[in-house]
Amino acid sequence: MSQPVITSNQPSITEWLAAIGEVEESNAFRVEDNKKAERLEMLFQAIGLPYERPEELPARELADLAGRFKEILETRGDELCAIRLVPNKPELPKLRQRGVSIRDSYENWFKKQVINPDDYSAFICPHSETLLWSATFVVTDEAIYGEIIRGLHSQLTHGVTTNELLQFAWDFGSWSWSKSDPEAEKEIQRIISMLRVHDPAVQCNLNASLNAGFSHGYLKGYFEATIWPDGKAYIIDYNRLLSKYLPDSITLGETSDETVGSITGAVAHPGVAQGRVRIVTDISAVTDFAAGDILVCDNTDVRFLPLMQKAAAIVTNRGGILTHAAIVARELGKPCIIGTKNATEILKNGDEVEVDAVQGKVKIIKRA
Repeated sequence: MSQPVITSNQPSITEWLAAIGEVEESNAFRVEDNKKAERLEMLFQAIGLPYERPEELPARELADLAGRFKEILETRGDELCAIRLVPNKPELPKLRQRGVSIRDSYENWFKKQVINPDDYSAFICPHSETLLWSATFVVTDEAIYGEIIRGLHSQLTHGVTTNELLQFAWDFGSWSWSKSDPEAEKEIQRIISMLRVHDPAVQCNLNASLNAGFSHGYLKGYFEATIWPDGKAYIIDYNRLLSKYLPDSITLGETSDETVGSITGAVAHPGVAQGRVRIVTDISAVTDFAAGDILVCDNTDVRFLPLMQKAAAIVTNRGGILTHAAIVARELGKPCIIGTKNATEILKNGDEVEVDAVQGKVKIIKRA
């Protein structure tokens, strides 16, 4: 049976920012996120950009089981979907459910929402239980860089990677990859090509209507994309704000080598810190995490935020450079290395280490 892919421990970047007290930024991201469908539709109309075009309905139709929604439920109720409830008032939160049928979402999720339906619009999007590829990337003036993985996109945004994560960078001349994979390289090039706008007049119109910027003819910003089982590619997010919080370039991750005691990964936020290793495998059991400790864990989610705030640096086995947690590490100003694969196995509690989140390496100074 399908399960929702959104959980309370995997909030949106808007909710992450609110949790660390960045209220102004959180509000700006909320507005940007709530208008995502409008931006993607404008790009669809202007350049034919493929995206998961939703059914947009007043949430009142869901509350009253009326109008177009009644027809959708009767004819397509068993289809997998993503439902977003987007507020018409900026102070209200966006609500979402993904990965179950339209009927299940309506009966077991929407009906439990304590909202005034007149304050919301409902977006019912197509959803696939499986994906061939998922990608997250940024287009800057200097380069296009990001990550691609086989399988569901939630692996990238939430860092719960179950397949191999591949990182890439293109400086508009040459490509760099964390590991060669011809199929992944082909798909990324196909996805990126969808963002190329050749006509200067179209660029000018998009700049006027969307405040869109361009680099080497490519639309600038933060993007998420998926390749469905039928081979079709879709852009599923275009955010103009996130790229401001991300570096212009990246250090691609390497594989840690236990035989020489080296630990390497991708730099999520640069910096250098020394401290005592504190391995966290069960967040509910942590009682003695001290300020200045080095947080080492499999992956982080919102439950780890108090530890992230105390830590001198953060090191994870999994996750990617564009996961929500990595973005929050940047906002906290913490040196952060992600995707080491086995830091929790190589390191031991109490080890003295230096986290070099410039080179993407962890050096063991003294064993406990």
